[in-house]
Amino acid sequence: MQTPATSIQHLLRQKLNIHPVTFAADADLKRDLGLTDWEIAYLFNAIEETWHIHINDNEASSIASINQLVETVRKRVFIPESFSFTGHVQPLNMVIYN
Repeated sequence: MQTPATSIQHLLRQKLNIHPVTFAADADLKRDLGLTDWEIAYLFNAIEETWHIHINDNEASSIASINQLVETVRKRVFIPESFSFTGHVQPLNMVIYN
């Protein structure tokens, strides 16, 4: 299972073809990554579909950095510490917060 940070990095690469060597947590989506408004909306939509969450418009307008985006996902998805991957598929118990 991917962490929110890894998932967001993957989506940036897969959906928007952004391939920096590393993603700084404080990277600004517009200034540092050069995303346009529609690319940010597309990224948010991909995150909502991937994590089965909703980012409301009010909250979306306040997200400027990767770190803020990761924290937004973390607020809505709780992955139990007891979850571990041992090479076989285990049931995943997730609690979704809206």
